[in-house]
Amino acid sequence: MPDSAAPDIPPVTYATAAQQRAYIAAMGKIRDARKPSDSVRVYISVPPLIAQRPQWTQRLAKIRHRLPGVELLQFGDLFTPENYEEQWKQVSPTFDGLVVVGVAKRGPNSHVYRLGEVARLEVIDIVKTGRPVLLHARGLGLVPFVDCKIHRVGNERLRTKVTVPAGWDPKDYEPTLQAALRALKPHRAGDRPDAQVEEPGHLSRPFAAPSR
Repeated sequence: MPDSAAPDIPPVTYATAAQQRAYIAAMGKIRDARKPSDSVRVYISVPPLIAQRPQWTQRLAKIRHRLPGVELLQFGDLFTPENYEEQWKQVSPTFDGLVVVGVAKRGPNSHVYRLGEVARLEVIDIVKTGRPVLLHARGLGLVPFVDCKIHRVGNERLRTKVTVPAGWDPKDYEPTLQAALRALKPHRAGDRPDAQVEEPGHLSRPFAAPSR
């Protein structure tokens, strides 16, 4: 009898090799452009229903551990519900990156996360500038959006579904994750010339509004 087909190997990324190389190069340019005196500010986009849970403090500590020396900012540090829209336009350009905490769609060990309308728009604003955006997944840690599968959900109320690769292992320290972490690490070496960063093109399409 012929050998049975080999079992499918869970993917560790949904990005192509070319997309990963482009992302790593873009993160390198961000890293090289940072001066020793530059601080690093990362905004944590987290739904209120998660931020209000007792476990959030522990989860935030895990994010802080992966981003040492980085100033982590949350909604209450910067905004009120009344001034959010105006203030976001003013302060978001000062963020060096974004960490998104989504709602797990299929339980605590899920690889599928749902982002609401506000988080979706925040991701769009940061992605289109080429700055790093990472999902914080329970049990998996930080995962670059470039490695995830991203789908727009809904028509009138647009949301985003983010799927982490089934084979993603935080202990493997994928090169894209390492590049993003280096891009978000305060610089301790000599000055580097500024460099422009290109947006990873495949990230922007799922967020586009539906054609009319």
